[in-house]
Amino acid sequence: MRSLLSLWVPLFLACSASWAQDPVRNEPSPGERSYELSRDARQAIDRGIKWLASSQAKASGAWPSRPANYRMSVTALAGLALLAHGDTPDHGPHSEAVRNALKFVIRSQRGNDSKWPGLLFDVRPGRETKDDRPMHGHGFAMLFVGEAYGMTSDPALRQQLHDCLTKAARLTERSISPQGGWFYFPHSPRDEGSVTITQIQGLRSAKDSGVLVDKRTIDRAVDYIKRSQQADGGVRYMLSFGKTTPALTAAGVSVLHGSGEYYSEEIEKGYGYLRKHLKIRQSDQQFFYYTHFYAAQAMFQRGGAEWAAYFPKIRDELLDLRRGRAYWDQGNYYGSAYETAFALLILEIPLRYLPVFQR
Repeated sequence: MRSLLSLWVPLFLACSASWAQDPVRNEPSPGERSYELSRDARQAIDRGIKWLASSQAKASGAWPSRPANYRMSVTALAGLALLAHGDTPDHGPHSEAVRNALKFVIRSQRGNDSKWPGLLFDVRPGRETKDDRPMHGHGFAMLFVGEAYGMTSDPALRQQLHDCLTKAARLTERSISPQGGWFYFPHSPRDEGSVTITQIQGLRSAKDSGVLVDKRTIDRAVDYIKRSQQADGGVRYMLSFGKTTPALTAAGVSVLHGSGEYYSEEIEKGYGYLRKHLKIRQSDQQFFYYTHFYAAQAMFQRGGAEWAAYFPKIRDELLDLRRGRAYWDQGNYYGSAYETAFALLILEIPLRYLPVFQR
């Protein structure tokens, strides 16, 4: 369960082409300005981003992970954190880090001679193991590429990103299960919630970047999440197996928001579940970073009093967890780059640089 849930992230919708050149903030309302980002939070974001950029492997463009076969996931998350800070492939102090990360993703895509053509996965073909679970990283990487596509005006890079997204989307479409979900490996007849959410968001990212995506595939997958919701409002691991968790429920609510169901029965039940079961303290919440990445998105999308009550608490908890460092490291299985990228993405929501951080 740890690697199933803690490696799903990212609901990121892609930037539109009109975002090319520089990202544009969707400014907060006057009532929100007073509490969202404190001076300490802004300083923590800037220090964390600087540390994250400095920890990138310059030769490959990837970020390290523990174990190494999750580099695609961690690299995509780190790249998204840079974009959410306002760094783009064209502009910003860390634009080179963004471009190097994109090159890593593009180089890693499997070719037509592979058994998984289009897969975004950097483990060499023929050396895969049952522990790799490449579809998590594939979904994260689609989100990263889709976000970056709308933030560059470089024609050559835009074409590369578009081609990459097209091939990746085709791999995802071919891999959907009979039930409407996805599993750890391409073309599996099985499925589970965390991987399914990554693929939904990756496909939406590709679609918003101009890639043709079969709407029926997304509709089937959204229905999978709805059918995974139980009577208490929580979303569970599989359609017919596993308990409900705040982690998958928060991610499920975010997916439903992304599909345009802002006030559906499923949405309302999901928020009701989160009010009862979501914990702010890291020591109290299993899958802490994963859970709050999606909870923060869901609360921001909700807005109003719910967001106002939630964000200062998670912001202050994240600031405390740094222990005075520029980065986050609570001994997570996947390493400090993984923790830091997630923490930054949560704190950066009020910056409103990414479409997912907008209403």
